[in-house]
Amino acid sequence: MENSSTSVQSLTARGSSRVHVGNSYNTTNHYHDKSDQDKTNKYVEALRSTDPREDKVRIEQTNGGLLKDSYVWILENPEFLSWRDNQHCRLLWIRGDPGKGKTMLLSGIINELQPSTRLESPKNHISLSYFFCQATNSGLNNYTSILQGLIYLLVTQQPPLLSHLQDKHGYDMTHWNSRVTLEDVFRKILADPVTGEIYLVVDALDECIENLPLLLALISSTYSHAKWIVSSRNRCEIEELLEPSTSKLAVSLELYELSVSKAVDIYISYRVRQLTDIKKLKDKVARQIYDYLSEHAHGTFLWVALVCQQLERCRPWEMSNNLRRFPKGLNQLYARMMDQIGMSDSSELYIRLLAIASTVFRPITFSELIAMGDLELDEETLPDVVAECGSFLTTKEKTVVLIHQSAKDFLLTESESTIRLFQSGLAQHHYNLFERCIIILKRLHKDMYRLVYPGVSLGEAFNNCPKPDPLDDLNEFPGIEIAYNFIAEKFLFWVEALSLCQNLSVTAKGLLLLKRLPAPANLQPDHIALTEDALGFFYLFSPVIKDYPLQTYASGLLFSPKDSLLRHRFETYTPDIFTKVPEIDDNWSPFLGFFDFPEESFGIATTKFSSTSHVLVVATFDEQSIIWQVSEDPVPEIRKHENTAWPTPSPCGKWLAAITTQHSDETNEAVLEARDLSLNRTIWTRELGNRKVQSMEISPDSQWLAVLFQEELELYDLKAGIYRVWPLELDHEGDCLMSFSSDCALIAFAPVYKSPAIQVLDLHTGTQYKNDHPKMESIMVEFVPNTHSLLFRSDEKTVHVWHVFEQKYEEWGHFEHVVHCLAFSHSESWVAIGGRNRLFLYDRAQRTLLRELKVPTGPTLEKIAVSFDDKKIAVCNRQEIWVIDVPALFAGNPRSGQKSREGFQISDDGRLIAYKLGMKIEIWDAITSKILTSLDIGDKFHALHGSVEIKAFSPKGRHLAFHGASSIFAWDLATTHCRQLSVPRTLWKQMAISDGNGNDGYWVAMEETKGIVSAWDVMTGKHKRSFEHYDGRLGDLLEAVAIAFTNSRLGVLWRLDWLDSKVPDGTFLLYNVETGEQLFRVDIPTSHGWLYTSLPGTENRLYGIGE
Repeated sequence: MENSSTSVQSLTARGSSRVHVGNSYNTTNHYHDKSDQDKTNKYVEALRSTDPREDKVRIEQTNGGLLKDSYVWILENPEFLSWRDNQHCRLLWIRGDPGKGKTMLLSGIINELQPSTRLESPKNHISLSYFFCQATNSGLNNYTSILQGLIYLLVTQQPPLLSHLQDKHGYDMTHWNSRVTLEDVFRKILADPVTGEIYLVVDALDECIENLPLLLALISSTYSHAKWIVSSRNRCEIEELLEPSTSKLAVSLELYELSVSKAVDIYISYRVRQLTDIKKLKDKVARQIYDYLSEHAHGTFLWVALVCQQLERCRPWEMSNNLRRFPKGLNQLYARMMDQIGMSDSSELYIRLLAIASTVFRPITFSELIAMGDLELDEETLPDVVAECGSFLTTKEKTVVLIHQSAKDFLLTESESTIRLFQSGLAQHHYNLFERCIIILKRLHKDMYRLVYPGVSLGEAFNNCPKPDPLDDLNEFPGIEIAYNFIAEKFLFWVEALSLCQNLSVTAKGLLLLKRLPAPANLQPDHIALTEDALGFFYLFSPVIKDYPLQTYASGLLFSPKDSLLRHRFETYTPDIFTKVPEIDDNWSPFLGFFDFPEESFGIATTKFSSTSHVLVVATFDEQSIIWQVSEDPVPEIRKHENTAWPTPSPCGKWLAAITTQHSDETNEAVLEARDLSLNRTIWTRELGNRKVQSMEISPDSQWLAVLFQEELELYDLKAGIYRVWPLELDHEGDCLMSFSSDCALIAFAPVYKSPAIQVLDLHTGTQYKNDHPKMESIMVEFVPNTHSLLFRSDEKTVHVWHVFEQKYEEWGHFEHVVHCLAFSHSESWVAIGGRNRLFLYDRAQRTLLRELKVPTGPTLEKIAVSFDDKKIAVCNRQEIWVIDVPALFAGNPRSGQKSREGFQISDDGRLIAYKLGMKIEIWDAITSKILTSLDIGDKFHALHGSVEIKAFSPKGRHLAFHGASSIFAWDLATTHCRQLSVPRTLWKQMAISDGNGNDGYWVAMEETKGIVSAWDVMTGKHKRSFEHYDGRLGDLLEAVAIAFTNSRLGVLWRLDWLDSKVPDGTFLLYNVETGEQLFRVDIPTSHGWLYTSLPGTENRLYGIGE
């Protein structure tokens, strides 16, 4: 058979090969064949980064088992009894020096609490969750992992708590790795009365090395259902941050020295009995060991354990002499162990193991240790070698771990041991490790798992993983010149490997770290440019590579810009199934990131960059905020703020002010509160009673919060909550826009919805000024930076400036486009202006256009924010946020009038693509790769440019519907005849057009107003009839979320407005347009949202895509 070929746009695949590029949209039929238990298991597994129950068993085994008599004393301790029995005592903090047995103490407490909890039996009414922190393990030493572990145990006991997790992200692992999302879920679980009483135990707070203040703030929060037990070393910062908790009890092991000493004595007796049984010791020797341990232990369990471990390796007749060689004190004992290692014939090998194990950031696997240490050992021999370093190291399964945090502290801080381990210095040791890792990483090549086809998903890749896994001994470390060379030679292979390792986010972090390091003088210039190029590659292609590793070479190389350095270096790795390449731009797109809130969101209230970093803080009107490190994280962190209004972030990005509502039986009281965003904790509050807040704004220096009421302005010190008051006489009662001058001397406010009138208050003198310009529009109120002059819009294309003190007006700029919002660069060199769907950059002094950028969004741009260094711009409409890289924008060609394709629609059979190109609409045939026909909308339909929106193909692709500002158009693609319908515009959110064949009629249908779908006869231009649907249970009008034609039948998917989503289901109704008769009905679950409905040809089928 001859080889056939399939062509998609200008991509050609040979033979039977399949093309997979860009986004894929699949038609999915849901038959609800998965049980609820399957779904529950998937959610739980998404949270299971570690199982604290397994960690507890591992810790007990590592410490030689849990001896009940050694911890039973705490059960009679007065502080513990108060915590257990008093409802107001909700936090017990156990503190003590290293080796005092805090971890085993908490493990024993867990054993005592568990029988009365759901962990033991689902019939119990108390839940128990716990977590053991470990500084030497990156999976156990951070706030995010602690939250995951605590939530994991809670939902395994109470599956209904999964309702707090089930959102639009499903069980995407990247979602659960979001610290803010996990904290929000955890707080909801604690506040949920269904949860009941909860015991929460966290060991070794001092070993949480990432976001410890956040953890302590969470523990200090007051939740009536939750009781905490925590432990840590004696550290002042922990005591200070736990101080806000009014229900805290503390147990200092140093103050309970007698109880601890008795417990250690019991432990000594137990270990001596073990030694006696194993070594067949005589009573005299056993007594000598007991006496020596008792005299020198000083209440330290770890010291006893380490000495007994060494004695286990002695012959019985050697014990008495060796015993006296063990000094008292942990550090002295560690020093003795180092001396013993130094005297061994294999000391060089042991030193190498200790040096690596003490400096890596997580427990290291056998294969990694052998590769990084370049050891001539196998995995079977390695445990015996580690055992020779038993005072410092131990093994768990196939992983090497430090025996205790105090061992790592000794190795890295004691001068003599540090000199032994790192003879060339610790920095040189890190560099040597890095260099060795680069040698290992150079083994990377294309298609590590021999998957062959770019469409193979990550799950399928795991099922076909070769044995042994070639990625087992690979890890990542930073560097400079060697790292640049590695990026130049192995970048795409590294990205593929990180995708297979499910650790793709490391890419951006590594590249950004490399950029921040000082470049050596002899570094090749294109190396730095290559790093920038690699970042552009990551931002654009990481979403698809995350799930399809080999798309690194398919989508990544096919759609990289022509001038991409990576494209030129790696173009030979482009899959050879593609014989043609698509038309692409010369440079990377300036868009760095995109985020959209759900369609039902109330909209974005404020958008601000931090004044010191690239952190973007966005607050919405429906109680959400996002914190987005736009240079590093493709997806921002989302926070939910219950019962809040007027969310107002500070310019420094540290504070969020908001109005919360406290509900009671008789009234709703408003409370003003200031929150620390980093700790997610309320700093201060002030009761406002029933007064209505009209606006809030924070000063540019992030020191003052202005709160506007009808009768006065209150100005609060953000840190302390102290405030001052200015009486006002406002001309309006509605919500206002508010803005500070750069020096915080003036504050302006103007109504949002009422008749325009800007008022300015001088905060130094109390003088009030009023703008009486006859054409003032208050859609925009902005001070010119470093002046006392205010910008306002006098019409949609003209901006005036008001010199407040002089009471003078002058035109600041008249533009060819609509002006909806603007923001100044901090260098005062340019100004960014947002129009309908375009961003314009103008020279500030001359008002000459520097750059113009089409933002791929439908609605008008409403807000703009510029980063402190002028390198990032964030623009947003009601629901979408786009982040733009300013250097990339300026690196592109200046405005040249070059037209771009936009507004794409695809026919049901996938063959035809309609798009707008300048003043034309073109229809492109994907099979022939040719323009089928075009329509000049500039000549025939004047005043449509800039507002034309292509809406729908007819089912068989014969007709196309589009609309302008006040009309709908039906274009017959076969005859090229276009008909215009004058339809009063309201929504037009959904639209469909029929094929108009034979006697079936030629119809256009659209959602005319919310809840009403109208059908119009294209031939006569007249309205035929309207369709609406009421929900019988609530008596409420439903809205149309999708519509489609088949012949003269119209299908409509109705759904209740999300605001009243007491009814989660939707209803599909099929109507006869000629008669208005309802032909068919089916109820469809729409709790996940429906995106598309199609009724192809004459087939009686409904297709839908849900999340």
